[in-house]
Amino acid sequence: MNIGEWISKRAIIAPDQPFLTDKNKAYSNVQFDRRVNKTAEALAKLGVVKGMRLALLMSNSSEFLEIFFACAKTGVIMVPLNTRLAVPELLYILRDSAPEILLYSSDFAAKAQSLRDAGATVKRLYCLAEADGGADPYFADCVEAAAASEPAAGAGVALTDPLFIMYTSGTTGDPKGAVLSHQNILFGAIHSLLGYGVDRTYKSLVVAPLFHIGALAASVTPIVYAGGSIVVSSFYNASETLKTICREKINYMFAVPVMYQMMADAPEWQDADLSHVHFFISGGAPIPLPVIRKYQEEKGVGFVQGYALTETGRLTSLDLRDSIRKAGSVGQEVFHVNLRIVNDAGCDVDPGDPGEIRVQGPNVFSGYWNKPAATQNAFRDGWFCTGDMGRRDEEGFLYIVGRKVEMIISSGENIYPAEVERALQSLPEISEAAVVGLPDAKRGEVVGAFVALKKDMSLSEAEILAALSGKIAHFKVPRRIIFVEDFPRNSGGKILKRILKKCVEDQ
Repeated sequence: MNIGEWISKRAIIAPDQPFLTDKNKAYSNVQFDRRVNKTAEALAKLGVVKGMRLALLMSNSSEFLEIFFACAKTGVIMVPLNTRLAVPELLYILRDSAPEILLYSSDFAAKAQSLRDAGATVKRLYCLAEADGGADPYFADCVEAAAASEPAAGAGVALTDPLFIMYTSGTTGDPKGAVLSHQNILFGAIHSLLGYGVDRTYKSLVVAPLFHIGALAASVTPIVYAGGSIVVSSFYNASETLKTICREKINYMFAVPVMYQMMADAPEWQDADLSHVHFFISGGAPIPLPVIRKYQEEKGVGFVQGYALTETGRLTSLDLRDSIRKAGSVGQEVFHVNLRIVNDAGCDVDPGDPGEIRVQGPNVFSGYWNKPAATQNAFRDGWFCTGDMGRRDEEGFLYIVGRKVEMIISSGENIYPAEVERALQSLPEISEAAVVGLPDAKRGEVVGAFVALKKDMSLSEAEILAALSGKIAHFKVPRRIIFVEDFPRNSGGKILKRILKKCVEDQ
């Protein structure tokens, strides 16, 4: 059964059960299945068939998911585009993936026009629905005229077929398109059911952007597989998200740590009733322990965390029972994943020693689109090389100590930024910290720390350095503290350390 057929099956076994809510729209299982079938028929009439790519430039919406599952039913390969990217960045992705059609929503009509003016190589552009000044035909008209019968093409779509191409953030070069299959997403859902107990009672708020793996693989597909329901929104601001959680009685949500921090700082936090929440999932970066404690102590809400990559989906899970005891860890490897930590020679290291994380399993992607050399370099003897450095404790819990390329070497000592960041974020006055290596004539590199303080808190550089004494080795203590109001981030919420580092080096 391919991913698209999940929608067909839900329509058969529970036709009237709620499936999705999006603003003023609400669909049962059978109603959403009809929407997906009509979308699949519309794509077929436009000549978009199995193996072709369909690029999507859209915010979170029901239509986004209707197109996603229609592509899944018919074998069309979806290419979700990060709406926050600049036109030159989008042009690169379009040239690399060569989609048959670029489908955009009206709020991105101007960007679509800019892509056309810049010479985008995509063959055809369609606007989702009527937009002022839109120069392209409306896809909604094609859907409205289509039949709602099950597409015949679905029977020929196998689990090993590509489902979508998800482009990496490109923080260290041109983005690469990770090809994710139906099987990859299936096992991601299985891991959520096995590890978190997700079932048909779960109601998920989808606020993380659907053009990222986190939203699709954590907010949507596990819930669909388990038979639950979803509420589609966007993280416009923390106050609105809190109101939605309370109004819709949401009991499950995936978001990045900064979103949870903003919610806890929102004026609505004090009166927000979160008693119906089973738990929240945090991903993209380690969530600071003070945030975990605030949710647990003030609202009785726990967090599960994990370690995931675009190329693999979730690899580890830190469950509710261990979230405080093992704070700083990303948990243990999930059921169908094999995980190793190796040294530069490819040999397994001892517990407690750092090394590169390598993984294998049915959730690991098949390769990078149009990049055979990059694909070959990403694997060693059947194991995917994550490029992340980690260590395991005696109980098998994994700790991320940084990217292999981010490791700081100071006077011959290896320093992993995540270790220093955890020490800094353990100080009650500090909201968030980012650590980079700064050039030093004597030591080669020294530790530089960018620090954001909590609202109405004050802390001097000298006080920070004194507080770190005894928490980490002396050679890991920052030689420079830079206070910031906020951090530059990519669209997934991750801090862009290269920009921080360049700001200092350019001074």
